[in-house]
Amino acid sequence: MYEYEWKLVKKTVQKYVETKQGHGSLHTPVYIFGVSERTYHIIRELSWKGIKVKGVLDNDRKKQGMHCCGIPVVSVNAIEKEGKSSVDVFIMSPFWREMEKQLMETGLQKRHIYVIKAIKRIQTVFVMRSLYVHMGKAVYGAIRKKYGINAKIFLCPYTGTGDIYLIGTFLQQYIRQKQIENYVLVVVSTACKKVADLFDIKNIEQLPSTDVCSRLISYYMAEPEQCDMEILNDSWGEIYTNPTQWIRGYKGHNFTEMFRKYVFRLSDDTMPQPPTLKNADDQIDRIFTGHGLVRGKTVILSPYAMTLANLPNHFWEELVVALQKKGYSVCTNSCGEKDPAIAGTDAVFFPLNIAPQVVEAAGTFVGVRSGFCDVISRAKARKVILYDKNNWFYNCSAYKYFSLNDMGLCNDAVELEYEEDFQRLCTEIINLF
Repeated sequence: MYEYEWKLVKKTVQKYVETKQGHGSLHTPVYIFGVSERTYHIIRELSWKGIKVKGVLDNDRKKQGMHCCGIPVVSVNAIEKEGKSSVDVFIMSPFWREMEKQLMETGLQKRHIYVIKAIKRIQTVFVMRSLYVHMGKAVYGAIRKKYGINAKIFLCPYTGTGDIYLIGTFLQQYIRQKQIENYVLVVVSTACKKVADLFDIKNIEQLPSTDVCSRLISYYMAEPEQCDMEILNDSWGEIYTNPTQWIRGYKGHNFTEMFRKYVFRLSDDTMPQPPTLKNADDQIDRIFTGHGLVRGKTVILSPYAMTLANLPNHFWEELVVALQKKGYSVCTNSCGEKDPAIAGTDAVFFPLNIAPQVVEAAGTFVGVRSGFCDVISRAKARKVILYDKNNWFYNCSAYKYFSLNDMGLCNDAVELEYEEDFQRLCTEIINLF
């Protein structure tokens, strides 16, 4: 999602909350139409405002019955059971007109449909893209001035930490193969920079926002002969010349394979190389002492993911109680109020560039599959990774595409698939201790 789209989501949700509070109707059932990356951000923004999304509507029967960010995916007909006058639906899609019409045909009134229109007219798109090309040229020039005309520029457009971690595991091998001596790795967030810091990367340049990254890509796409830059991309939406996303999961093309073959074009026998972990004992001691955690007897929970589904809070709360009864101290990996601690645990923040060492010191990690799992994959600890069995990622299950063991990032992860029986999953995890 682009920066301006994210701002539109925040603005729309804020206005929605203020309106609902004014009418005393903040508990109206809320649905979102369409499974997409945008859906995730709308769900997150609503949840931060205390609004629980009841379901995600989708016309694709293959998606119905699955979960999107932990929310069940259902058919549009599901809103009829709620009563059309007491349901609100959010839409953020290029096909919003068709979706709005479909909802209204079911009897839902237009005032209950909240459309987030990222782009209103084709003229707006043209003007914005032209402006982005011009601004992207300035960004490119600033990077060139800082690192020299001969420096190879690698751009990572991703905000996902797992993508950056995989890039780190292959970058040095690629650089040696191409005999590149002077280079700079450009990333888009502090989190991405922290992950890149794990590896022996010569220069790392952090862009101020994803919007600035979009400008740089716009310049690259408009004037490739002038922009000597390589985008480390396994099918980024803005790079329309590279539609490789559609072979994700096809004939064993897992997360690692996509980067090995299509980003770096390395041979099949090239394995991801983990970083050499630096000593971080002093930082770890401060973290453990400050939160009353016990080395070797602590479980770090990671209940949040951007790409895949999350589990309900009651599952985590039951797990916490069971672990504490076994004598473990339990904490929640949290980056702030947007990732709240599970009840009964402390919210613990630690930089990504020492995350593997923290997990090793704790002794146990339990989390839904996320980019954070890639980062801590080589930690010498008990690692329990959870996958929604109904979560499909392009041409295969999320488990088959993102399995840490199959990706070659480690060989000791305990990877569990689950469905709706959360009590059974909780028992299965506790039996590992």
